[in-house]
Amino acid sequence: MSEENGEAPNFLEPEDMEEDLIIEEEPLEEEEPADAIFTNGKGYVARDDADRIFQHGFYGTRLDDGRLELEPVEILHLFERKRITVKTSSGDPIGSKDIVNGLRGMYPDLWINYLVFRDLRSRGYAVRQGFGGGIGFRVYARGNRPGAATANQLIYVLKEGDAISLHDLDMVTETASAARKKLVFALVDQNGEVNYYRVAQATLQDRSGDTDE
Repeated sequence: MSEENGEAPNFLEPEDMEEDLIIEEEPLEEEEPADAIFTNGKGYVARDDADRIFQHGFYGTRLDDGRLELEPVEILHLFERKRITVKTSSGDPIGSKDIVNGLRGMYPDLWINYLVFRDLRSRGYAVRQGFGGGIGFRVYARGNRPGAATANQLIYVLKEGDAISLHDLDMVTETASAARKKLVFALVDQNGEVNYYRVAQATLQDRSGDTDE
């Protein structure tokens, strides 16, 4: 299901993602970039720098050995903000183009997802990876921290012109409802701009003139 004129499908209505300034996005003064070892589509920050990267923005997942594991969109965001340098396991530096090329085969929608991730982070949201089924990201409420609270919003990422079937829409809506979380659609247009929508509640009118919502 798609709209040929580039507008959002008519079952979606605009959603105001107001800025929740709950995380610090500005780099620390004189912060030295941490080294992230790029392997198997993930980035790994050593124990010595893991706390700093995690606590200043809530990036990554702490592993049992103390390292911080970064998702692809987190690698790109931290690299863009010059908070990490990316290297191979042998210590050779990797540039941004090589990072994208190395990830594109495994994650065809990487750039679209990154644009949404970056936009959410710029609004001050704490953002974590989704859990499949079309859910790209989990977003946390004002004042809540990943690990200490659960996300209250689920983000479904769509590219302008992409189709979503009624079956998939029903599944993702049920997933959000079962998890008691708000479902938000992030629509990325051809210019890379991100707009947010929620599913419009349908109103059915019966023959007596009464309405059921």
